[in-house]
Amino acid sequence: MTPEQTDWLSLVHQTNDLVAQDRHGYPKVQRDLTGLLLSSQSARARTSRVRSQDEQAAATRLLAMQGFDAGRLNQDVAMLELQPTLEDVFHADTTSVEDYLQQIQDMTILTAIQEAQQDTIMSFERYMSDCMNRDWANDKAGLFSSVAPFTGLSAGGSALGGLSFGSVARGDTGAFAGGAKLGPQEQAYVAVVKQLTAAAAAAAAGGGAAQPDPITAFGAACEQYEDKSPDTLMSNCWKLLGDILSIAQGKGATPAQGTGYVEMLLQGGRNHLQSGFAAHMRSVVSRHRSTAQRGADPDPLRDVQAYLAVKFRDKGLLDITAPGGVDTTWAQVYYGLRSGMHDVALRAAERALDFSQRGAAGGGSVKQLLQAWLGNAAGFRSSHGARMVQECERLLQSYNQKQGQLKQDYQLLVYALMAGDSRSVDTLFKLSPGLFPTMEDYIWVKLSLVNTAPAAAGAGSSLGGGSSSWGGSMSPSSGGGLGQGAPAYTLAALQAELNRWGPKYYSKDGAEPLLFLTVLLLSLQFKRGLAFLLKSDMAKAYRLDGIHLALALHFTGVLACNTDDPAAGAPLDLSLPDAVASFGRRYVASDSSTALQYYMLAAELAGGGVKEQGKLFRELLVQSKDYGTLLGGGGALGSGGAIQQFVPDPKQRANLFESVAYDCQINQQPDEARELFMAAQKPRAALRIINQQLSAAIHASKGAVTESVAVLLSRGQAAVEAIAAAPDPTSRRDAEAFQQLQLIRQMVELAGQGQWDKVLQASSQLSFIPTEKARIEVCKLEVRQLDDSVRERMSDVLQILAAAISQAKSSPDSRMLSMLRERVACLKVFVLDLDPSITPQVYERINACVREFS
Repeated sequence: MTPEQTDWLSLVHQTNDLVAQDRHGYPKVQRDLTGLLLSSQSARARTSRVRSQDEQAAATRLLAMQGFDAGRLNQDVAMLELQPTLEDVFHADTTSVEDYLQQIQDMTILTAIQEAQQDTIMSFERYMSDCMNRDWANDKAGLFSSVAPFTGLSAGGSALGGLSFGSVARGDTGAFAGGAKLGPQEQAYVAVVKQLTAAAAAAAAGGGAAQPDPITAFGAACEQYEDKSPDTLMSNCWKLLGDILSIAQGKGATPAQGTGYVEMLLQGGRNHLQSGFAAHMRSVVSRHRSTAQRGADPDPLRDVQAYLAVKFRDKGLLDITAPGGVDTTWAQVYYGLRSGMHDVALRAAERALDFSQRGAAGGGSVKQLLQAWLGNAAGFRSSHGARMVQECERLLQSYNQKQGQLKQDYQLLVYALMAGDSRSVDTLFKLSPGLFPTMEDYIWVKLSLVNTAPAAAGAGSSLGGGSSSWGGSMSPSSGGGLGQGAPAYTLAALQAELNRWGPKYYSKDGAEPLLFLTVLLLSLQFKRGLAFLLKSDMAKAYRLDGIHLALALHFTGVLACNTDDPAAGAPLDLSLPDAVASFGRRYVASDSSTALQYYMLAAELAGGGVKEQGKLFRELLVQSKDYGTLLGGGGALGSGGAIQQFVPDPKQRANLFESVAYDCQINQQPDEARELFMAAQKPRAALRIINQQLSAAIHASKGAVTESVAVLLSRGQAAVEAIAAAPDPTSRRDAEAFQQLQLIRQMVELAGQGQWDKVLQASSQLSFIPTEKARIEVCKLEVRQLDDSVRERMSDVLQILAAAISQAKSSPDSRMLSMLRERVACLKVFVLDLDPSITPQVYERINACVREFS
């Protein structure tokens, strides 16, 4: 054997040993692609470790002896494409077709559950992220509010208890008049309030431009500064309210028109839902262009058909895409109505022949009947309601849930809308729950059923607080019966039906409180909506919006409409006047003119009488002490001032001031009473209060001219000057009392300074103090006629006078000593039976002075 053959045999043995010793347990080389590939990889891995060209060549020669080309093998493996079969994915353990399909269905369900779980996790993470952002924004606002100066919010007079507006402003805070920290949205709201009250005052005075729309103004202020994190925004609620009122405002209608006004509000709500759904249709078609197949045709009917092509793509071929497909005629009629495109609905109704083939009332086609209903729903139901109810009954009797429901659902729904038959809609909702996929769809249908016409409401039995379902099977005599239309579906019935579920149902367990507000506004429950914003814990973040929503409804007159169902009871025990006044208290310490805006609006909400205005105005005066801003420059006329905007007539304003001043006197609030009497051109009443205050202040301050004493002296002088313009005996007496108190104050002040000579000089100017025996009785009579404020200071005057005489007895002038002796003797006789208010200390002091001169 040659050395070359020996090497070949050695390589063969080594290869066999490598394969046998492989720790992975590879089988021996097989004559198939898989085994050959594994053996080739194992051999190449072994040879690559030593990086020997000779061994690699030997391995290649070994494979060549077995009949394989190593290079071709590598190329084939690189080009190999594995294609799994259905069995590789779904392992069928049985040969039964039913079991096999069941396994595929189970696997599909499991896959869908896994995908749903993943979507849920992602949605939860997004929700938590939004919550964190919203909580951070609220915490930031709370932090800013906590460091803001207190604004007297907790002052008495509110019946709301825990209602607080300390942290209602969202967004960054900014400086406001008086130093209070207010958010930009709150500042914008306040600016709108001032604009509206100014316009209302100008209109009441017979001049000024037209008043701006409160809803539009508040909505613009809200949209500019609101937090954009929630899914439902308050600005959307403002837009909804504007749409609800748009028809009535455009026609100049007022709540005094009764049911006509209510019908305009309902139509405004339907229009809002219709425009929103039309935008939704366009959005759906835009997102599914290939399925919708919407070309450039401007025909609005094509919009509805394209939407149906997307919505019912799982129904198979539709008649709008292929002849003989599923009939969508009635769906086109309904969605034409739902989107507010009545022309589209009428065009689609031309192909709806079922009703006319049965002999419609009056022989009209579906299009003609639909056109009549659109023109006058109440009149149509009065004429054709009985026959339409029969058609609803027929369709419900023939309803087959196993058949395709597209035609029968929408045919019955259109008939029920025209008939105003809420019972049929309720039954259809049970039979086909997916017919109303959103709350907006459901409310739009219910709003279309509401009948506000008094004459039509008498047909059939009233539904009262709710609507009753017919059940699954019906007879022609059930419900309305032959010759009768459907029972009138009232607004109260709709409200009771919606209120049955409560706010948590509509607000996603409180996560989106404005969704519930939307439902309340659409059903014209304005006061209940305000109560929800102002009292519910779910709506704490919207207290600011709730207050100004109430003011907007007040300015538009909607609150006088009383559309809330009285059977539902008081909405959360809300008092709007108390709520508005409570909000205004936050401005008392910082900006009294702004606080006055809300106080007077609260008075208007409470009836607008002088009593209500005076109560709140007195509270503001007491808390703010800002007489100049509220009453004007002061003085006898009381002209100007922030109150003039709300009470422009001078006579009415004077009556208000006088009424409030008397209340202040009764409630021991002399400062406010004094200023109000001055503003009401009642200087004598003001001077009497000034004299009493000055008398007490002289005793307390020991005659010093403190800030409060200076104010009293200034206001007293103004009152005396006003009295001089119209003198009378009683007024002169009050003026004299003020002059006497001024002298007494000087005496007390001079005594404190030890200037006894000047004290004696000042006392000689007091006519009721005797200087000689001949005037003792005259002075006693004069004292009895003194004003009470002066008589209260008699003891002080006598004690100071006795002290001055004692200090002056050291004078070397004998004439002076004789005069002092006579004066002190007169004082001894003068005080014997002068007044019960003369204290024993006064008697003792004068007797001591007499002994000093004896």
